[in-house]
Amino acid sequence: MFFFDRHEQRRKTSVRVIIASVLVVFVGLAIFFGARTVFTNLALGDKGITLGVVRHDSPRALGGFSFSDEKGQTHTLDAWHGQIVILNLWGTWCPPCREEMPALGRLQSDLTGESIVVLTINLDRPGQRPPALWLQEAGLENLPAFHGQNKVILGATNTSVVPTTLILDRQGFERARITGAANWDSKRLRMLIAYYANNKE
Repeated sequence: MFFFDRHEQRRKTSVRVIIASVLVVFVGLAIFFGARTVFTNLALGDKGITLGVVRHDSPRALGGFSFSDEKGQTHTLDAWHGQIVILNLWGTWCPPCREEMPALGRLQSDLTGESIVVLTINLDRPGQRPPALWLQEAGLENLPAFHGQNKVILGATNTSVVPTTLILDRQGFERARITGAANWDSKRLRMLIAYYANNKE
């Protein structure tokens, strides 16, 4: 009985140490990113968040970059000035990217008529299979088949992981980012988007 009590006490201590370590990591991320809040799948309670959601204290400017559509026409984010932009960076070679695409497609459909748009920019290397074909085969023709130079866009957005999704305000500033695949059907993510859509700053 004494052995069991000591074993149980050690187990509880180990659990406390693990929880404390996880909290330290989350706080460190918040400090590193200068963020007001760091959400993870534990906080969101929705399956699908890989690394987390970071909301910034103040708007963050992106570096300049352009991207092209399936016809080869060049675009910049200025074309969507005045709208809330859900900017998703992805690759066809990336399983988590492909997994979240159907939910992004549903999000795009649900936002029809709203001043919110989902922009998906593929970062595959030149010469690979066009992303438009993958989207078509997946039944996701409602998502734009934009393509951009990965080094340029990753540098301009300060991104090192795909998928990464940025939530941009009506002036084109980054207000939040989701690192990793996300469940875009989740109520909490929908509420986060609605928060910025209703924010008139």
